[in-house]
Amino acid sequence: MQEHRQRTHIAKLLWGSLRSRILLLAVLTCLFLAGAAFSFFAFLRSSHAATLSAAESHLVNVATSLARNYTEHAATTLSLRSVRPLPPMHPPPPPPPPGASAPWPPPPPPHPPAPDPLAQLTAQTLRQEPGIEGGFFAAASNTLLGYAFPTHEGPGPSRVMPLRERPTIESLVHDAVATGSTKTFRFEGPHDAVLFAAVPIWESQVGTQTASASVPEITGAVWLMERIPGINRGRNRQLLFGSIGFGAAALITALLAFFVTTEVRSGVNSVLAHLGSLEGGLSGKVAQPTARPPLEEFDRVLRGIDVLALSLQQKIENERALEAQVRHKERLSALGQFAAGIAHELRNPLATIRLRTQLTQRANADAATQKNAAVVLEEITRLDAMIERLLYFSRPIQLVIQPTDLSALCNTLLQSWSGRLHEAGVESECAGADHLECAVDSPKFRQVLDNLVSNSLEALRESFRQPRKITIRLSAEDHFAQLQVEDNGPGLTAEAQSKAFNPFFTTKDRGTGLGLSIAYEIVKAHEGELRLENRAEGGAVTTVRLPLTRNWEDLGTADER
Repeated sequence: MQEHRQRTHIAKLLWGSLRSRILLLAVLTCLFLAGAAFSFFAFLRSSHAATLSAAESHLVNVATSLARNYTEHAATTLSLRSVRPLPPMHPPPPPPPPGASAPWPPPPPPHPPAPDPLAQLTAQTLRQEPGIEGGFFAAASNTLLGYAFPTHEGPGPSRVMPLRERPTIESLVHDAVATGSTKTFRFEGPHDAVLFAAVPIWESQVGTQTASASVPEITGAVWLMERIPGINRGRNRQLLFGSIGFGAAALITALLAFFVTTEVRSGVNSVLAHLGSLEGGLSGKVAQPTARPPLEEFDRVLRGIDVLALSLQQKIENERALEAQVRHKERLSALGQFAAGIAHELRNPLATIRLRTQLTQRANADAATQKNAAVVLEEITRLDAMIERLLYFSRPIQLVIQPTDLSALCNTLLQSWSGRLHEAGVESECAGADHLECAVDSPKFRQVLDNLVSNSLEALRESFRQPRKITIRLSAEDHFAQLQVEDNGPGLTAEAQSKAFNPFFTTKDRGTGLGLSIAYEIVKAHEGELRLENRAEGGAVTTVRLPLTRNWEDLGTADER
């Protein structure tokens, strides 16, 4: 088990991250370059060896041809058994000794050498082979003879056997005669290469037992030599150019690998930094990275992270909104149960109090009694209205949906409020779209508008701004009818914005805190949306958004609880 864990850990280190894979890629690239360089140098070496092998094979073929030519003429004119080396040429006379009194007699002219048939045969064979020189070796006299270099560039055929290579030639022809086989030798200098080849010569001789029988024997050898100038110089030039090329390729590869690695590391760091910025939570706005990575793939990854983060943020906000709605509905459900329980208990005593107060008012004509009875009846009516509002939370909201012109509804509403608005010194206006038709329950939607206008009027009573004004603005956008009730009062506090739809929350001295809660439930029953906001220029705005088109399965009932 422990060995398995160690293997797994090593595998993760070698292949578990992007950095380790990039490092492995760099190592493999270096190995590939090293293998390519080795292959290149091996190719140069094999090419060099192949050139020398081809030249050596050709030299052996020429030497064999020269030996064949000798064998064909040996029976008639030539034989290495009897040939002797040519006499040396007379050296030039030495200079007269210093201070000699008598003139130094000139030496007799040297005799011209006799023509050498072996040299002629060699020259004739090698006439079409530039750069090849050679001759014969007589085994009986242990002498090199018949030398010729017919393609020598100079004032005539070269007659001087190369002295520096002479020991190599003698050793090679002795080996060829001793073994009876072709021998070759190769010398590679710093600037050129020299190839040697020696082929034994077999001659037939008349035996002692029968005159017609002939026994072949080795009487000597043919040797050839070829200089290949500049082969190592060309090889060195190829090696130099190849080394420069491979060095440049390695440098470009290293720079490219470094550039790619830097970009990948930058992209990885950007992704890690972006993910780190999201680890604190998605409650706030998703921060955009200041610098985008140069690689398109990492930029797409970051954009995907942004989209995912925004989607998660939106889902979190939706979940919070749903959670708030659930809590709100739970409170409304509890309130509905409470209202259903106390409605009956409160209405019966209130009915009795109302009846007794009315009887007292009729029986007693005293002004103070009449006034007190009127106040009691007013408060009973107020308590009865409060109980009626509480019953909204104990039963489903019954909607009778029908097409309604919101513009006409708003104008009718403002006309009904004109007296109270004029008394408070508040101007009113219905602006925006004309004949904006939407399917709503007119009485209940009128109740919503009454609550909104009432709240704006109460807010303007506390404002010293002039002129004081309430505007109902209508518009249609994105398949929604939008109605906004605006005022230029003091605006809303943060607490009022967050708790305005909670039952019994109010900022008024005589308010019940149920008007906006009921308006919210009615708008939600219409599948709409109700929002409270502060205006930038001062005051508050309440926005109601209702869908213009709906597929109602039951136009009579919408239970929002």
